[in-house]
Amino acid sequence: MGIKEYLAELVKAQLENRKPMPVPEGITTEQLMEIAGNNHMDYLLLGALVKAEGVTEEEQEKARARVKCSVIRTLAQIMELKQIEQRFEEEHVKSQPMKGARMKFIYPSPEMREMSDIDILIDAESMERAKKVLREMGYCLKQSVKHHDIYHKPPFMVVEAHRSMYDKTVDNNQYKYFSGFTKAVLREGMQYTYDFTTEDFYVYMLAHMAKHFYTMGCGIRNLVDVYIYLEKYGSEMNRQYVNEELKNCGILEFTEHMEKLAYIWLKGEKGSQFYDDLFLYMMNSGIYGKDENGIWNKFSEEKMKDREVTLKELKKWYYFPPVSYMSEYYPWLEDYPYLLPVAWGIRAYRGIFLKKGVHKREMLQDIEQEQVRVYKNIYQKMQLHFKR
Repeated sequence: MGIKEYLAELVKAQLENRKPMPVPEGITTEQLMEIAGNNHMDYLLLGALVKAEGVTEEEQEKARARVKCSVIRTLAQIMELKQIEQRFEEEHVKSQPMKGARMKFIYPSPEMREMSDIDILIDAESMERAKKVLREMGYCLKQSVKHHDIYHKPPFMVVEAHRSMYDKTVDNNQYKYFSGFTKAVLREGMQYTYDFTTEDFYVYMLAHMAKHFYTMGCGIRNLVDVYIYLEKYGSEMNRQYVNEELKNCGILEFTEHMEKLAYIWLKGEKGSQFYDDLFLYMMNSGIYGKDENGIWNKFSEEKMKDREVTLKELKKWYYFPPVSYMSEYYPWLEDYPYLLPVAWGIRAYRGIFLKKGVHKREMLQDIEQEQVRVYKNIYQKMQLHFKR
């Protein structure tokens, strides 16, 4: 049994509330704990691991401590979310909880689905009232980035108040698709709190996953989300509507591959080398992906179509990428494309002195020709052609 199969065993054991098989030879608890942490799956993986044979008492204690922290965090987040929703209703704040704030309640128990923060979409006309409520609840605005404001409250509570549901710097088509509350419906018994329908939540869930995959990669917890959702709602969803909307968003092929991989991994369905490669890539990407992974989609789209390329070509493309890639990070290039060498210089300066640049250079230095082929194949098959 390899690492992929044993991770599936731990997930299923926790979902089914049973003791997992013993840890196989060649797999260490340290390795499993690292994967759990990187993919935000402490409760799901380590909660099962502590029951497995072959785990020492010291290792069990470490795992239990992390599971306990995960449970405490989840309980606090659930209580906080309920209070925020109640206060927003009282203050007539039109809002819609997003991402994990809804997905938590689709799992058999909410602690099985970790989340780092509480994401809530706020209507533009309600934003000032929402800020007032959050301040009164003890939150302090720490940062405004792109399409959301980040609020902190000690010791660990974070709320992201979104001005839009999707980042238009990734894909303008999906930004328009998810604009406002056009796809949302009022929650029963509420006057200002909205949710997606079953079908539209699934479309958004996959769109958000695709965004992360496109920009930096994404982790295997997303596969569990897909599996859990389909197991619960798959038979009742209007699949024709879902597929049409996924196609409108440009993520139908991506969704089909992720659904296939989720069932290969967690149901033991027959797969292929492509899905083995895809799983390994996602497992190593971690929950939010890696900044150095952001090179692959554009490189596959522009430089690797229908042919093999050398490491030399990859490095040349990375250090001197075309306007189409650079304009995503330096929008002024769209109006002044002849300033591309200036953008290269700025990027080189940042790459030397910023941590992200160090990681990218390390990736280029360590990568092998076979990995280039594998990553090319993965991103080309995903068919993600986002346009800003």
